[in-house]
Amino acid sequence: MTETNAIRVLIADDFKVLRDVIRLHLERAGDMDVVDEVPDLNDALERIRTLRPDVVIMNDYLPPVDSAHATARFREQGFTTAILIISMHLEPGPIQRSLLSGANGFMHKDEIDEYLVDAIRRVHQGERYLSPKAGNAHSSIQE
Repeated sequence: MTETNAIRVLIADDFKVLRDVIRLHLERAGDMDVVDEVPDLNDALERIRTLRPDVVIMNDYLPPVDSAHATARFREQGFTTAILIISMHLEPGPIQRSLLSGANGFMHKDEIDEYLVDAIRRVHQGERYLSPKAGNAHSSIQE
């Protein structure tokens, strides 16, 4: 899709298979364009600078740093792009650090099939998004 109102998405993950799965979900959504895929932080910074995506889907570890550090680097450089972190881990600390660093959302990779498209739409609209599993983990530090 290349409509002007399509949500422009950059996929930043070091596993090509996962990038392919995410791309398939977004192509089926009908209102999203994958502008590029990158395996590491340096490529992500360059692509955000040149492509200006609306949303970045980022692995919780984007070589060579974790998502909180990567998000902080994006924000330090003035990027306002929405950032959705995807992770296989749901420890409350990393979720909290990612959100405090400026991430707009966090979700478990097991939830991609069911929640990814909605999560992208919501962070694109300026909402904070936590998938059910991430929300449960995050709430444990607030209790």
